[in-house]
Amino acid sequence: MKNFSWEIMGIGKINVIILNGWGINSKIWLFIIQELRYYFKFHLIDLPGSGQNKNLIPIKIDKIVEILRQKMPKDAIWIGWSLGGIIVNYFGLHYPEYILAIINVASSPCFIEKKNWPGIKKKIINNFYFNLKTKYHYTIRNFLDLEKINSEENCKDIIILKNILSLQSSPNIKLLKNSLEIILLFDLRVDLTFLQTPLLRIYGELDNLVPKKIISILDKKWPKTKSIIIKKSAHAPFITKKKEFCYILSHFNHFL
Repeated sequence: MKNFSWEIMGIGKINVIILNGWGINSKIWLFIIQELRYYFKFHLIDLPGSGQNKNLIPIKIDKIVEILRQKMPKDAIWIGWSLGGIIVNYFGLHYPEYILAIINVASSPCFIEKKNWPGIKKKIINNFYFNLKTKYHYTIRNFLDLEKINSEENCKDIIILKNILSLQSSPNIKLLKNSLEIILLFDLRVDLTFLQTPLLRIYGELDNLVPKKIISILDKKWPKTKSIIIKKSAHAPFITKKKEFCYILSHFNHFL
């Protein structure tokens, strides 16, 4: 995909590649980048069909991973937030030699509720898909309002982000559908036991989409990974608790 583009911000020596959550473009990382621009060089990815790649045809996860392999620098930290965590982990399973470390943020190897596995009911996921498809900006604003409830320190940032994201065009419907399929169908709980790359998992204490109950399960199943819970934060802890999140990211070696 020749016209695939991404934004590079920061002057640090360590490359950080970021993949976003469902239906949200890379602008949501604005304040984290401002805080850590001297530590890292950020590569902000908008998937085909969203953000600066809005006019590209949305593609399946295998092709996304192949494009990223061709375009992204080696020896980078890969951050996957929410749905982006599945894509980053999938990349790490296929190309471990390209990755310095993986950081999952409010993500799950299996988002859907199953027997002996806490997750999201399919009905909720389908409703979210419908809302993104039919009233995109309202859904994003509502999501940020929920984060604002948990945040006393970053309310101004959230208001600014709401204004920035309200100016962005909604993602391609096919991209939203592809994302729905990933969330409904992908289950990497077993696959990730074979992951060779260091993996740090960051969770929001109040997250209703990725229940903190999965932490104790994954701590046992994935003993080579580390988990951190950020208190008084929900599905976007990098917004709700920006300072704490930035500290974790800038000292990630201490947590692995």
